[in-house]
Amino acid sequence: MKQGLSLKLQNKLKLTLALKQQLNIITLPKTELIQEINKELEENPFLEEVSYIQPDLNLESKEFSSYYEDDEEKDPFYKLTYKPSLYDFLQTQIDIEFDGLEKEIATQIVENVDEKGYISQDTLKEIEQKLLVDLDTVEKVRKKVMSLEPTGIGSLNFKEFLYQEYKDRYGKDKTVQEMIENNLDKINDKEYLKQKYELTDSEIEEIVENIKSLRPYPLYGYEDFEITYIEPDIFLHFTDDPEKPFKIEINDEGIPNINLVSQYKKLLNQKNLSEDAKKFLYEKLQKAVGLINGIQQRRENLQKLAQFLVDYQKDFILNGKEYLKPLTLKDVSKQVGLHESTISRLVNSKYIQTPFGVIPLKLFFSNKASKESGNISSDRVKYLIKDLIAKEDSKKPYSDNEIVELLKKQGIKVARRTVTKYREEMNIPDSRKRKKI
Repeated sequence: MKQGLSLKLQNKLKLTLALKQQLNIITLPKTELIQEINKELEENPFLEEVSYIQPDLNLESKEFSSYYEDDEEKDPFYKLTYKPSLYDFLQTQIDIEFDGLEKEIATQIVENVDEKGYISQDTLKEIEQKLLVDLDTVEKVRKKVMSLEPTGIGSLNFKEFLYQEYKDRYGKDKTVQEMIENNLDKINDKEYLKQKYELTDSEIEEIVENIKSLRPYPLYGYEDFEITYIEPDIFLHFTDDPEKPFKIEINDEGIPNINLVSQYKKLLNQKNLSEDAKKFLYEKLQKAVGLINGIQQRRENLQKLAQFLVDYQKDFILNGKEYLKPLTLKDVSKQVGLHESTISRLVNSKYIQTPFGVIPLKLFFSNKASKESGNISSDRVKYLIKDLIAKEDSKKPYSDNEIVELLKKQGIKVARRTVTKYREEMNIPDSRKRKKI
C-alpha cells in the first residue's frame, strides 16, 4: 500500500511539475527564457551549464534526455540586425495595423501613456480635441492598440489590462472576465470563487494560477520604452528558392546550454535521506526535466510554426499588409500538427525580424473578410476599397453598392454592409460627402 501511494505521488508530481514547467517555458520570449534558466541554475541541484553537448547519460526514460545542436557560426545578420526600441517596435505595429486618421490616433495614444503603459480619460479627451475627432473613434482605436505588443498598452486601468493579457495568453473566458472585474480582491479565496462561479477544484486552481502568472502592468520590464530594445526570438533569412523564399533561424544566442548533472541518481538514492528530502529533490528533478524538455520543445515547435507562417504569408512579407491571407489558430493547428493552445502559447510575446522590422508573430494571423469572400483577408479587402476610392472620379464617387460590384468583377464577393463597415473603419466618408462639384 505504501509503495502504491508513493508511486501515485511520483506520477502526480511528474505530471504537474515537469509538464507545468515545460508549458511555461514554451510561452516565454527569449529574454524571459534566459532569466528563467539562470534562476533554475542557481536554485536547482540537478542542473548544470555546459559549453558543449554532453554524451547520452543512459537515463532510464527519453523524457530525461536532451540535446543541443552545435552552435553554428553566426552569419553577419546576427551582429548587424537592428534592434529597435520598444517605441520603434510599437510604431512598426501601428504602421501595419492602422491607416490614415486611425494611425494618427494610435500614435498619439502610444506617445501619451504613462510609465506603466496606462492612459487616462482626460488624455483621451485631449487627443479627441487635438485631432478633431469624436471620443468614440478614439476609444475604438484605443481598443485595437491594446492588442499590440506589449499586450494591454493604452489600457485605462489594471483590471482592463489584466483581462486583455489573459485573453492573449489563454483565450476569451466570460467567467474569468467577470472574476477579474468583480472579485479580484477575493482571488485567494478559492472556496468563495469556486462556489460563486460553480467551478471544480481543478478549474479554479488553473484559473487562479493563470491570473497570478500575468504581468502587473502593460510596460512591466520596460522601464523606459524610448530606449528599451526588443530582441527578436526568430530571424528571417532570404533564400534563392522562389517556392520557399525564406529560411527561419531561432535566435539562441545567449541562451545557456544546460543538462542534468550526471550524479543525479546518486542524490536520489542516498539511504540516509528523509522522505521530505527525497520529495524535495524529486520535485527539483521534475522541474529540471521540464525545463530541459521545454527548451527543446520550444525551439522545435517555434521553428516549425514560424517556417509555416512565413511560407504561408510570403506575399504579406514581400508586398505588405494588404496581401495578408486569412489565417486562424485552428488553420495553423491542422497544418503543423500542434494543438491550438500550444500555438497560442508559442505565438504569445514572440517577435520575428522581417525586412520591414521586428514584428510580433500574431500579426501573421487575420480573419476572413466574410464567408462569401473566399480566401481573402479583411485587410486585403480594405486595401482594395481604399484603392478604388482613391482612383474614382471625384465628381461621381462610387456608392457602397457600386464598390460591391467592382469588387465582384475582381472575384471578391462581399456584402454592401461589409463595404460600409470597412469604409467607416478607415474613416472614409460616404459617396455624398466625397462628391466634389
